[in-house]
Amino acid sequence: MAKKQGVYQTCRVKVQAIQEAYDALVNAVEDYKALLTTLIEEGDPNDEHDKHLLVVANLQRNTTQGLIGTLDSEVHDDLIRLSDRVIRFKHWEDGLFV
Repeated sequence: MAKKQGVYQTCRVKVQAIQEAYDALVNAVEDYKALLTTLIEEGDPNDEHDKHLLVVANLQRNTTQGLIGTLDSEVHDDLIRLSDRVIRFKHWEDGLFV
C-alpha cells in the first residue's frame, strides 16, 4: 500500500509548479508575439532588406497565435483538470476513497 502521509501536499505543490510554468510560457509567447508585431509594424515592405524580415516575422507571429490558441484551449483545460483532481489525493489520505 502506498504511503498516505504527504501525498496530497506533494502533488498540490507539483500542480502549482506546472501552473506557474504554464503562466510563464503564456506570458513569454505573448511577449514574443508583441515583439513580432512591432517588427512587422516598423518594417518597410518596399525595402529589400526588410522583405525577408517581414515574411519571417509574419510566419512566426502566425505560429505564436496558433500556440496561444492551443495553450488557451487544450492545455488550459488539462491544467484545470489537474488542479481540480489533485484534491482527490487529500480524500485518499483521509480515507474517504477506499
